Amino acid sequence: MGACKEHDQVEAWVQEVLDNRIRNTELVLDRCSKIEAYALEKEDGRLLGLAYFYRGESYYLLNKIEEMFQNIAKAVGYLSQSEQWELLARSYNLMAITFISRGNAPVAMDYYLAGLNCCKEHNITSITCSIHINLGYLYMQNGVYHEAQHYFEQAYEEIYGKEEKNDDIEHRVMIYNNLAVCYMRRKDFEKTEEYIEKIQTECEPYFKDIDYVYVDCTKARYYQIAEKYELRDACMENIQRRLDKKLPMLDLFDDLYGLCELALEIKRYDVLWDVINRLDPIVQSARMYNLERNLLTLKLKYYNETGKRQEYLEAAAHFYELYTITEDENQNMVSNMLYVRTALEHANESRKKMEAVNAILMEKSETDPLTGLANRYRLTEYFRSILETCVEDQTPLSVEILDIDYFKEYNDNYGHQAGDDCIAAVAGLIKKLQSDQVFCARYGGDEFIIIYSGISAAEAYEKAEQLRKDIIDLQIEHAYSKALPLVTISQGICHDIPRKGNKSWDFLHTADNMLYRAKKKERNTIFVGDIYEKEIEVKEP
Repeated sequence: MGACKEHDQVEAWVQEVLDNRIRNTELVLDRCSKIEAYALEKEDGRLLGLAYFYRGESYYLLNKIEEMFQNIAKAVGYLSQSEQWELLARSYNLMAITFISRGNAPVAMDYYLAGLNCCKEHNITSITCSIHINLGYLYMQNGVYHEAQHYFEQAYEEIYGKEEKNDDIEHRVMIYNNLAVCYMRRKDFEKTEEYIEKIQTECEPYFKDIDYVYVDCTKARYYQIAEKYELRDACMENIQRRLDKKLPMLDLFDDLYGLCELALEIKRYDVLWDVINRLDPIVQSARMYNLERNLLTLKLKYYNETGKRQEYLEAAAHFYELYTITEDENQNMVSNMLYVRTALEHANESRKKMEAVNAILMEKSETDPLTGLANRYRLTEYFRSILETCVEDQTPLSVEILDIDYFKEYNDNYGHQAGDDCIAAVAGLIKKLQSDQVFCARYGGDEFIIIYSGISAAEAYEKAEQLRKDIIDLQIEHAYSKALPLVTISQGICHDIPRKGNKSWDFLHTADNMLYRAKKKERNTIFVGDIYEKEIEVKEP
């Protein structure tokens, strides 16, 4: 095939992807694989970014979140490099949604704001409405209703002035539905009904073949409050019938969870288990432990209500197993981050207040209590600062993510106190690395992050390798490890000279993927790659 014909064929594949991205995921995945193969051969960053993004989007629609995340993470670097700003903004939006599902609101907030900043910087309007809706939803889920309504109203203003009043019906429905939920949670049922009626009069005539399952979930909960039981039951039956279709179930998780709570309240156990049995395999395969815990909460309530003692105990044990971070710690993290972000967004209005809030939060939340290392909040601030410095000075940056091999098995067999002691011992060695060029933090659970600035890949590898050996030298017994009968670690490192437009998560994602490769190979080992996930061969000193 001649070069011109070959190029035309690739562009035809791209057009097929754009034409079928929502309705035919199988075709999109096939064409993305072909585009990727061509792009790798030609070293075409534009096409690689496009292929990885749309493949990730397709996996998202198929509820395959792990595959989605891996592809979107790959896409980000290439999209930035090739200046495909709209797709980059969409990537940030998708990653934010993923972290919401994983119960990590602070990281999700960072991604949403990164998406908005990208839109503002490059004058992109096509995705801002979606991001504003999603930001509003995040605030709503955490009980900050006035801020949620602010974002929903912003989103509405973006679509209201269009020439065709109903040309963006999907966003209009989302906004009205979310406002209805907001007011329902605030017990303003008059306003709730007003927005439900807006959906029915302004939107439902244009639904056509689109499934708005979440609207029926909202209606069912409102009709229960309004004592309109026939309408409630009709909504529930409608939902059950439409769940047979291929739907982005994780998108609908919160709505369906609310429906399950209603089903429990009115003892419609048939509806409860119908929904749970559809969600369970999806959240388990996607390793969404936060969502799995939520489903377990429903099961526990059901078993308690129906006197199923043995099932209750088994579910409780599984719940405890998944619950690696205490609820209080998680809530504090979410609350603090949302408070900070709100202050940052309104800085011009209330500078003094923002500074006071930041000072309080800095004092309270910079240090992880178990290890004495920096926590995620302090990590975020340091990462932002050092990245700016490295970009300005064009000095290298290495970001390492490490975790303890087979730590779950260690916890399960030696107990949680021993698990905490193990984490503290590993952290003690990590802490010794700290210097003007090395920053160390606990990322969560048994996961740590080390940032090396101004040193070569070989030097970063040397420090990581010495740490690996030192941890083995601790001689902490781990009979349940498949690596060694001792506590060991696996390490992934991203090394590169950051360029303008690079973000902290660009380095974090590559480091995380390098860690994944280390675990996949044999554990107790180190993988190093550049920001585009090309492996760097570093010889052991």
